[in-house]
Amino acid sequence: MITYKFRIYPSKQQVATLEQSIETCRILYNQSLEERLKDKGLKYFEQKRNLTQKRKTSSSLQKIHSQVLQTVISRLERAFQNYHIDRVVGQPNFKRYGRYNSITYPQFGSFHIKENRLRLAFIDGLIKVRIHRKPIGTIKTCTIIRDIDRWFACFACSDDAANRVKTRNNKTASVDVGLNNWMKLDNGERIDRPRFLDAAIKNIKRLQADLSRKKKGSKHWQKGKVSLAKAWRKVRLQREDYCQKVTTKLAKRFQTIVFEKLSIDKMVKNHRLADKILDATWYKLRQLAAYKAEVVIVDPSNTTQRCSRCGLIPEKKIGLDVRIYNCNGCGLVIDRDHNAALNILKMGSERTHVEKKPLLKQASLMKHEAHML
Repeated sequence: MITYKFRIYPSKQQVATLEQSIETCRILYNQSLEERLKDKGLKYFEQKRNLTQKRKTSSSLQKIHSQVLQTVISRLERAFQNYHIDRVVGQPNFKRYGRYNSITYPQFGSFHIKENRLRLAFIDGLIKVRIHRKPIGTIKTCTIIRDIDRWFACFACSDDAANRVKTRNNKTASVDVGLNNWMKLDNGERIDRPRFLDAAIKNIKRLQADLSRKKKGSKHWQKGKVSLAKAWRKVRLQREDYCQKVTTKLAKRFQTIVFEKLSIDKMVKNHRLADKILDATWYKLRQLAAYKAEVVIVDPSNTTQRCSRCGLIPEKKIGLDVRIYNCNGCGLVIDRDHNAALNILKMGSERTHVEKKPLLKQASLMKHEAHML
């Protein structure tokens, strides 16, 4: 699946209806979560069946398309599945007001788009859409997202691999990410980034201080809250835009990019560096690169400690303050991050080779069977 995100411009009446729909879905999500927590034996399909009866007795649920309500139950189920699969992800929490900002129309019949206009079930009138690129494939779902004072429509389309042209030059690059050197490639190239948060933090702190002086719930408090959220949004969009540009340039040069699998959730527990780690957006970088090129993920263990030439690991761990790697075995002197990038490249090449073996074996077996026929 490939998703296209377009900005939409609903009228004031449509905004009010959409906001009410989102709020109703938030309440349904919290009610469904409470049911699951009280009754551990309650399952996903049983909750979906009970939703039909709930909708008959609730006037607020009747104002929303039934399939949109079903996606709320599906969203809760995915949250529980992620929790059971990966314990790093916390148990689903109740969504407070303002923390639930999207609804999904799962079938094309519940929404329709034609000539830059979007029609949604149970929403009066047509909504203007700015389609800046033509969607490729068949549109499957439509998700409406509220981003402070902006609205977006995300269309998930069937992904045709032939339409996603990727670089085919058999070149591979490995990337070591960090705080001092944002990206270090195996060829020694360094890619830095603008410190968007550092540039905006003074204004953010001022807005936060102004907000704390206002009476909570008042009109001035609401305006200050929106201004603060917009300041944070600007930083987020700047990060995403820069990551898009960097990953696009890398994808045009290299067919395969090797990254480390970093446990960012554990790393941010170091509160002294948490803000800097989150500002680095390492996961977003890897996520965007995976769409544009072939990405290989390797274990980050000892990538900064092991010598990239002889493979020796020093008995005493090298501290973060040491930026030049000196090998006691072979005498290699190299930049610490460059050494790590070379180790990541080796591990990525080994993993790619191992993954290709079963495919080659299967191809050989198919060729043998064809010869026997």
